[in-house]
Amino acid sequence: MSLDSTLSADAARSSRLAERLLVPAGFITTAGNAFQITAAAILVFHAEQTTLAVGWLFIAVSIPQVALAVMFGKLVDKVDRRMLCVAADLVSAMTAFALPVWLWIGGPANLGSYIANFMLACTAALFMPASNGLIKERIRDERLGKFNSHFEMASNSGMLLASSLAGFLVIWFGATPLFVFNSLSFVLSAVLVYAIGRKPAKAPVVEEITATDPSAPVEVPVRQPIKRLALLYANGNIGLMVANVILTTLILQTFNQGAWMIGVVDALAGVGFIVGAAAYGKVSKRFKGIHLAVLGTLGNLICLAIQPLHYIALMAAIPFAGFCFAQGRIAARTLLMRASPEDRVGRIFGGTQAVGLGLGVGATVALSSLADATAVPYAFWGLAILQGAIVIGTYFSLAKPLSAQEKRPAEVLEATAA
Repeated sequence: MSLDSTLSADAARSSRLAERLLVPAGFITTAGNAFQITAAAILVFHAEQTTLAVGWLFIAVSIPQVALAVMFGKLVDKVDRRMLCVAADLVSAMTAFALPVWLWIGGPANLGSYIANFMLACTAALFMPASNGLIKERIRDERLGKFNSHFEMASNSGMLLASSLAGFLVIWFGATPLFVFNSLSFVLSAVLVYAIGRKPAKAPVVEEITATDPSAPVEVPVRQPIKRLALLYANGNIGLMVANVILTTLILQTFNQGAWMIGVVDALAGVGFIVGAAAYGKVSKRFKGIHLAVLGTLGNLICLAIQPLHYIALMAAIPFAGFCFAQGRIAARTLLMRASPEDRVGRIFGGTQAVGLGLGVGATVALSSLADATAVPYAFWGLAILQGAIVIGTYFSLAKPLSAQEKRPAEVLEATAA
């Protein structure tokens, strides 16, 4: 067997191992984070009784990622991405455990929640570009679409299903056990990521020199529209951040329901997302990636506009919202990851995270203030209008460059920011 074939086989085995370990690691980490943030949001709302107070909690989570994501993204492209993920998980485990210790010694719940979630966000600013860089590095390009559907299904279903349980568990046991679980989830995630092993060696690239006709036209590499693809993906982050804030207030204040309904609604959204992610493979065969990213987002926004009409409408619409969100989210993620060169994927996803959360912070403050000044449904409709304008505008700006790429052979495509 030749050296090239041996290295190729090692890379294929490494890719399969990475797929098997990164998916459960994503599920465990996001489930733990969901327990933490949902319990913290309930504590803060009961302490302050305003939408903006909950909004500031999510802003405290977002500010470090906005400030540090780009810098950490550049670091990710220079340092071992696997060990960066492990280090971020272990630091997060210690930080998460500090919050229940603070509560046990009688510290104020709202202050402890703000500080702990702020510190966790600092390590998340490193983990996010490192984990995406690790995925691009270890998963073969032809497997990215399928892997992303599995990874997003695991991560988002873990977040939504854990959020649904958190509403009930806070009532039964209080918030402290959920914070302890979050600490343990980081440790388990670090073990799974470490088990992936070292990066396999790549087969050497052999350039084949052939005679060419000097008069023949030269193919010009097509520039990938990375910045616009990043905005398409970041649009989902805006929706997640704002919706988490205003949904809590809609249920507890507008509909005057208990924390149990947060659990029911998140469970319904989780079911919709899981079904959507599971169906992504079949749906993506019928639609182009860009069309699926846009149509999935618009379908989610239609459901978003229906949700504040009545709590029955909320429970009826949110599974369909989860299904549509899955289609748009996975398609946008796959488009961006395929367009990103491996040596720059850390800074691209770090920058995307910073932009998405930065816009999310501004939207959270504006729409939370609108909800407190008028009524919560206006915040839902304002969010739908904002996200709709972004996705439609981005789609029209992408139509021409993506059409040009489809007319060129794959070997002349060059992933560069445009």
